[in-house]
This record gives sequence, C-alpha cells and structure tokens, in this order.
Amino acid sequence: MATFLYRLGRLVFRRRRVVVMLWAAMLVAVGVGAIRSSGPTSDGFSLPGTQSQRAIDLLGKEFPQASANGATARVVLEAPDGRRLDSDAHGSARESLLARLETAPQVAGVSDPFAG
Repeated sequence: MATFLYRLGRLVFRRRRVVVMLWAAMLVAVGVGAIRSSGPTSDGFSLPGTQSQRAIDLLGKEFPQASANGATARVVLEAPDGRRLDSDAHGSARESLLARLETAPQVAGVSDPFAG
C-alpha cells in the first residue's frame, strides 16, 4: 500500500498542472449540473391517500376560514365509533387538551371549532 501511495503522489506531483486542471473541470461540471438540475422550490407538502392528508383536506373543506396560512401544525381528534366529539362526555377532554396546547411553548394561537 505504501508503494502505491508513493507512486500516486509522485505521479500527481509530476503532472500537477494536469491534476489541477482536472479538479477544476470536475468542480465546474458539478456546479453546472447543480444549476441545471435545480428547479423551483415549494413549501407545500402532501401525501395523497394517507389518513393525515385526508384529515387536512377535510379540515380545509369544513373550516375554510381557518386556512393553513402560517400554520405549522394541526391537531386532529377522532371520536370512537358511534360517538361525537361535540358531546358533553368528550367536551372536558377536548377543553383540557386545548388548554395544554395554549400553554405550550412557541404556540401562537389555538382555536376551538366547537366554541361559540
């Protein structure tokens, strides 16, 4: 291995101008490739067909005034089969969760779709 590295170093030293030109050409090729392959960026993200995407689509349909502009998170609650989230039995649990979310760090606002 030492002999191989010695010979490689000697070759690179003797052909240093060619080696520098090859490295420069590779850097230019990588730069051009990066520029040509970059496309427009998007801050949107969706996974069609997943439960979470269906929930977000349903929220947008049912509550269009609460769009995702500026929102970084949404909490979706699901009632057990045959029950409703707006019932009194689930009201205290829902209100407790909303209170904990309001006091969470970096939360700008929490809205209750059942309030009012």
